[in-house]
Amino acid sequence: MKKSILLISHSQKVTDGIKEMVEQMQQSETVEIFSLGGVDGQIGSDATKIVEAVNQSPDADSYFVFADIGSAVLNAELAKDMLEEEQQKKYYLVDAPLVEGAFAASITAGITDDVQQILEEAQKAGKKGWA
Repeated sequence: MKKSILLISHSQKVTDGIKEMVEQMQQSETVEIFSLGGVDGQIGSDATKIVEAVNQSPDADSYFVFADIGSAVLNAELAKDMLEEEQQKKYYLVDAPLVEGAFAASITAGITDDVQQILEEAQKAGKKGWA
């Protein structure tokens, strides 16, 4: 099963860095990571850029979407509305921290096809357990 991880931030440097870190840690052929930060080298986010990434990976069985703040989250939500109905069913807006969640999801997606387990690992990743 092919899985896509979509990284959305106002900064391309942020998503490029996360993508680089994750790709060094996991080498799965079934996980594709998209860096979707910024707009034309500037700060911002763009729903059409997200839709284009989904369309570039039409054979993915699931799309796990991680966004950092504000309009990046809104654009991730808007992009879902812009997708075809079948694509929407495979598009998961993950309520988890961008860095930790995307990292955990990517590693987990490389070893399992269980969507629920991937989501759970991403959501647990931000909890440090510090007292």
